[in-house]
Amino acid sequence: MSEYSYSIYLRGFKESDVEQINRWRNDPEIQSLVSAPFKYVPEAIEREWVRSKMLSNHRDIYLAICLKENDRMVGYISINDIDHISRKANVGGIVLDREVHDGIVRHEAGLLIRKLAFDELNLNRLEGSCLAEHIASRVVMEATGYTLEGILRDNVYKNGSYHDSCIYSLLRKEYYEWMERGDYSLASFARKAKAVRKKYRG
Repeated sequence: MSEYSYSIYLRGFKESDVEQINRWRNDPEIQSLVSAPFKYVPEAIEREWVRSKMLSNHRDIYLAICLKENDRMVGYISINDIDHISRKANVGGIVLDREVHDGIVRHEAGLLIRKLAFDELNLNRLEGSCLAEHIASRVVMEATGYTLEGILRDNVYKNGSYHDSCIYSLLRKEYYEWMERGDYSLASFARKAKAVRKKYRG
């Protein structure tokens, strides 16, 4: 994957990101794609949250997703609950602007966050979760090598009802096997995603 030409890059948060992040946080359509319950967040609280992520990255790393062509921030992604002893962490849900839901930015952000986790942070295990009915998220996880470990019943209360959560994991050895086979190429991902999507459609 070293020859892959990315259209995005990741960087740390800046205070100037607050307004954009707050718009995404208060957009019901965008928030419908994440597991957490929706709630409006005032800009003052958002500013303090962004500042806290800028000042501390020992257990949580939040990164802006930016387009190379114009440096515009189009989303953000995170690695959370980093355990440096057991060498594991959780991959936070990716938040993307409505304009970049073509799949390429999401694919590239996943490539970069896995590279950060395994190549730079030297982690051995990445965990991820999504609501069971979020088929698009399940397709992305399974098409990029994550294994479904179980389902937590009635785990999240959202939109007036309880929802099951799917728990996934990706191990370091699996990541490097996929890298060696070239399974993280965009073409390979598209083929695998199509097969997984077909499985869930029955």
